[in-house]
Amino acid sequence: MDIPLALVSSSQQLNAGSLRIAVPHVTPESSNMQVMALFNEHKSLIGLPVLEKNRPVGMINRHIFLSQMSRPFFHELYDQKSCIAFMDKTPLIVEADAGLEYLAERVVETGDKAVAEGFILTEAGDYVGIGLGIDLIKTVSGLQARQHEQIMQSIEYARVIQDAMLNRSRQNMETCLRDWCLSWYPRDCVGGDIYAFQRYNHGWLLVIADCTGHGVPGAFMTFIFSSALEKALTQAAPDEPDRLLSLINQHIKHSLSQLQTTPNHSQSNDGCDAIALFVDAREEQIVWANAQMHAFLLGAEDDAVTLLEGDRKGMGYIDTPVDFRWQRHQRALAPGDQVLIVTDGVTDQIGGERKIMFGKNRIQTLLLEQRHLPMREFSDALFARLRDWQGKQPARDDMTWFGFRW
Repeated sequence: MDIPLALVSSSQQLNAGSLRIAVPHVTPESSNMQVMALFNEHKSLIGLPVLEKNRPVGMINRHIFLSQMSRPFFHELYDQKSCIAFMDKTPLIVEADAGLEYLAERVVETGDKAVAEGFILTEAGDYVGIGLGIDLIKTVSGLQARQHEQIMQSIEYARVIQDAMLNRSRQNMETCLRDWCLSWYPRDCVGGDIYAFQRYNHGWLLVIADCTGHGVPGAFMTFIFSSALEKALTQAAPDEPDRLLSLINQHIKHSLSQLQTTPNHSQSNDGCDAIALFVDAREEQIVWANAQMHAFLLGAEDDAVTLLEGDRKGMGYIDTPVDFRWQRHQRALAPGDQVLIVTDGVTDQIGGERKIMFGKNRIQTLLLEQRHLPMREFSDALFARLRDWQGKQPARDDMTWFGFRW
């Protein structure tokens, strides 16, 4: 059988002795007739310990004993004989102060026998009682349930922190932008996608990152990224996106001890893909640096969607040098131009009849088809198209997209 071993911290106050129940016992001098009498008297007794000078020497299984004694002539042959004839000489014996995790490991080692018959508890080798396998399972299951509840509470608290961290940027977007959309869909309760938006006198800065992993590990990486961005903005101007990405890269590598040159010499190979984009309102242009993020631009007069260039290097990873510099790009903005940025949870989502990835082409096609829509209605259309594409397939990753029309 398989018993879960990961116990919550409260299990440290519990031990094998906490499962102890007092039951009758016999000695090697006890006859099988006496054993039969005890089993008849105690209907719930599944195992009868055999003691010699208060030291356990075996266990008599109720089912096996009654099955044997019900055979023809066994009463006549064995009633007056020693009970050791039907005794298991190798029962599971555990000290009462042993931890539940150790006990569960021993039960797993002995197989179903310890669950069916129970186990003997001792103190310094002397018998103190028995424990039942079913009680162990119930206790461990209860601890597992409480552990799950604690984990879910912790994750929910992490969600509150992450929401608060992102909410300030969303509020800044509300006060600064006219035609825009933002969707953030973590695969789990919390996620590894993060966005940041700050307003300045001559424009605004947007940073979107897709950190390694999803769920709690991904959320942990977003906190590291947020700290790295905050520090980078004290050393570089918002219209220097290339410098911002380089400084973030350095901070992540220092935080995760990823300054070594090979994964074998580092504890992790985590990082993120990201884009830093500054909209210069005075010059009516965008300036950006792109670390493997999907970004699209549809000009007001264009018949095709173009990609915002980027470098094929993520930030923080082992194979990204600590002094790597991302390229700086810029482009003029004309009224009606649309920009859309998506994380790879969108493009990599499996679906459709052939169970393939959503890809970039479908996003470009949708941008062209729905170019007349306000950005928030376009976001609804993209969401509907994604859900239809996904069907019954599970979400592979966190999904985030941001778009604006100039």
